[in-house]
Amino acid sequence: MREFTFAVTYERGSDPLMDLFVEHPELAADSMGATLGPNAFCRVERFTGPREALDAVEGLRTDPSYAGECLGETTCGATGDTHVLEREPERRVVYSYVDGVGGCTSIHALAGKYLDPGTLFESRREGDRHAWRLLLRSDHNVGLFYDALTGGLREGLSFRTGHLRDAETWRHGPLAGAELPGEQRVALHEAFRRGYYETPREISLEELADELGVPRSTLSYRLRRAEARLVRTYAETRLPD
Repeated sequence: MREFTFAVTYERGSDPLMDLFVEHPELAADSMGATLGPNAFCRVERFTGPREALDAVEGLRTDPSYAGECLGETTCGATGDTHVLEREPERRVVYSYVDGVGGCTSIHALAGKYLDPGTLFESRREGDRHAWRLLLRSDHNVGLFYDALTGGLREGLSFRTGHLRDAETWRHGPLAGAELPGEQRVALHEAFRRGYYETPREISLEELADELGVPRSTLSYRLRRAEARLVRTYAETRLPD
């Protein structure tokens, strides 16, 4: 089994769904899907974030006129069904079946055209970035898939390659594991990015709080809550009873 990772970055105004992630830093989405031949695919997405952002996401995902799968200049003209499986104040889980994507520049359509049957898709949306991990049966036609995808991106979208290598781990699916509230996730991400967890630390809690524009006590509370949830999830899933 092989894995191919890459990311697509969206400029503001190039896609209404991705604009919501830019406008709401606490909004994030994980998904898992699979192709169903060259023209169709199914997908389950979990969105987490503030209610107003989730309401807007649900409105787009259930709007048949939103052509969010196509990355090229022409729309796909796809059809399908969307069902909200779970609706909570800070979480939505959405199932989609999409048909008629053949011939358009979408990741699922190009994978159905070029890659081996049985390809699995994991993805993460956050900010202006949509990151992908494709699990492949082989490297067959990966180059053709790459050329078709990168050569067909519309204005405002950019592509960044990750890696192509053996898939040596199963990540328990992007919908599993610890689910952090948006404020905790942002705090933890920024703390990691700015070197708060390095030894020695590259930034103090006070400095990080100033950069994020929150009181030191608030940031400390969010980090403690996030750390506790991560440890609890790890213990429940990794340690014996």
